[in-house]
Amino acid sequence: MTTTPAPQQHPLQHIAEHWPRLRDMLDTHHGAPWPPAGRMADYLAQLDAADREAVRAARAAQRAAERSPDQLGDRPVPVRLDILDTMRALDAVLLQLADQIAAEIQRPAYGTPRRSAGPLDELGQRMRLVQAADEADARRWHWNGPGRDSGAAAAWLHARIENQPGPFAALDAANRERIERLAAEAAERLDAALDLVRRAQTLDRPCPYCRGELHMHSGDGQPPAVICASCGRTWRETEPEKVA
Repeated sequence: MTTTPAPQQHPLQHIAEHWPRLRDMLDTHHGAPWPPAGRMADYLAQLDAADREAVRAARAAQRAAERSPDQLGDRPVPVRLDILDTMRALDAVLLQLADQIAAEIQRPAYGTPRRSAGPLDELGQRMRLVQAADEADARRWHWNGPGRDSGAAAAWLHARIENQPGPFAALDAANRERIERLAAEAAERLDAALDLVRRAQTLDRPCPYCRGELHMHSGDGQPPAVICASCGRTWRETEPEKVA
């Protein structure tokens, strides 16, 4: 199986941008994992020129059975466990990475200055304002509190990679390499969960017309398709008719 990478974007930007989508998918049932096993029968049926009426009848019977309250067996899980596993894995890596990097490069907030002499102590008043602003600087990484997730960690780490200003020392080469490596691995896992990468898989049967090699393509938001590498014939999944 081969994969085609998504358009070039820094992995940390990619994670920060797509993290909300991953979170939204946690309790939904779209975005089936690769390979699309539930569709494989449809593709092979089309390749075998199966009778369309029989296929539609089978699908209708399956949907009717799924709607029946008497149907026994497993029910769909309310939470997508594969998405939950991905989110936990990304949190474990990126939050720990941000915590460790911040511990090394983030300057502690200025300590509370001595009490000002009073309203006329302009310097003392300014120092207290500077200290309060330093503590509340939104660019700082926080080791606890709300908003700690992989999306926030990715955005903060990307700002450090880009040398954006703030109460931080510059990253050294070792930390920069470490961030880049772990971010790339995390982005690959996110792409796999969201099915964002175009994949091609060789089928174990030849083209029924020219006996050429068949490849199944799916991912990156495009409809799945089976394409013959020799004659170029293409098969795509047909939408089942709606049953009233």
